[in-house]
Amino acid sequence: MSISKTINISCPTCGTQQDVQLYDAINVETEPQMKDALMHNRLNRVECADCDASFRVDMPLFYNDPENKILIHWVPEGGDVTREQILEDFDRSMEEMNEMIPVDIDLPNVRLVLSRVELVELIFMIEAGLNQRVVEYVKYSIHTRNTEKLDPKKFRLLLNVQDSSEDELCFVVQDVQEQTLGQVLRYGRAAYQSMSELYDESPEEFVEMFPGPCISARNLLLDDSAEA
Repeated sequence: MSISKTINISCPTCGTQQDVQLYDAINVETEPQMKDALMHNRLNRVECADCDASFRVDMPLFYNDPENKILIHWVPEGGDVTREQILEDFDRSMEEMNEMIPVDIDLPNVRLVLSRVELVELIFMIEAGLNQRVVEYVKYSIHTRNTEKLDPKKFRLLLNVQDSSEDELCFVVQDVQEQTLGQVLRYGRAAYQSMSELYDESPEEFVEMFPGPCISARNLLLDDSAEA
């Protein structure tokens, strides 16, 4: 079941206020049209009743796909909310959920993302059967080998599952501030498979590097930079 609520918002173009219905949780198994709306950038999109401007309202969203065992919480980063605060709040909410669940039931494995593009990327990644930690390790390697051209403060690497092939994984570079997509980078699928086999044999190093719930090469690089 998807959950929505009525929120009063102001149009960013003309300032007109209006009440709109926005979703903060969607179940794409019972309502597959919600996934289609998300993928086509129509979910939580509003048209101003006064000036007809169209804009998207980014707010925390829980994505649930029981059939594919996907649980993702998207909490938009930016404004007064820092990444550290998001992670702290997420951990606190998981602890509270754990206290409410009977001891003989395992806590659901919930992933955390901080942007809409990362949410869409992760959905495609899981559906394609790709190992998220291995993919992020690949991104980490690409970033560290191209530090001048791919500064994580300015750029984000995204896996384009749809344009990837049997031989190559396709990554696209996104300008974080402008939100524009640019250079395309390709990574051999054979190298990814070898790394996946290494993960299957000894996942500890990958888990230690990307413990979750927010598994992100860019976040790790930003943390490393801040510590340095």
